Amino acid sequence: MRRKVSMMEQLWSNVQNGERRIIRVIVLASVILVVMQLSVARDPLQFYISVASKVESPPLDLPSLAAGKSTKLWQLTLKSIPAAPIRVLQNGKEIGTLTKGEQKVLAQRGQIQLDGTGLSQIIRVQIIKDDGGLKEPHQTQVIVLPGSVQTFQVSP
Repeated sequence: MRRKVSMMEQLWSNVQNGERRIIRVIVLASVILVVMQLSVARDPLQFYISVASKVESPPLDLPSLAAGKSTKLWQLTLKSIPAAPIRVLQNGKEIGTLTKGEQKVLAQRGQIQLDGTGLSQIIRVQIIKDDGGLKEPHQTQVIVLPGSVQTFQVSP
C-alpha cells in the first residue's frame, strides 16, 4: 500500500528537483563560457594588448622616429584651369582639393597624385610657386588631367 504524501512534502520535492536542474544548467553554462574564452584568447598577452589598445585610445599616426630622419614639408601652390574638384593625394592621404581653382598644399618628398577621375573635360593643373630648394616639380610645370589620375614627383 502506498503512503499518502502530504501537499507540503510534494511541494518541497518539486523545489529540490528544480534547484538541481538550475545548478546543472549554471555549471554547464560556466563550462561552455570557459571553453569559449579559451578558444578566443590563444595568447593571453596578445589578447590583453589588443583589448587595451581598443580601450585606451586608437593608435596615433606618427612619423617613424627610428630612422632619425625628420620629414621636411614644402609648400606648393597648385592652380587648376578651369576650376574643378580635383583631389590632391600623397601617401594615400588627401592633402588638398582644387575646387576653388587655386590651393596651397604642404607636400613631403615622394609622389603626389592628382585625382581627376569622373571629370568630363580636360583640366590643366599648373604649379605656380614652391618653397624653393626643389628640383621637381618645376615652378611652371603643367600637368594635364584627361579624367584620370596623374602623378608627379616632389624631390629636393
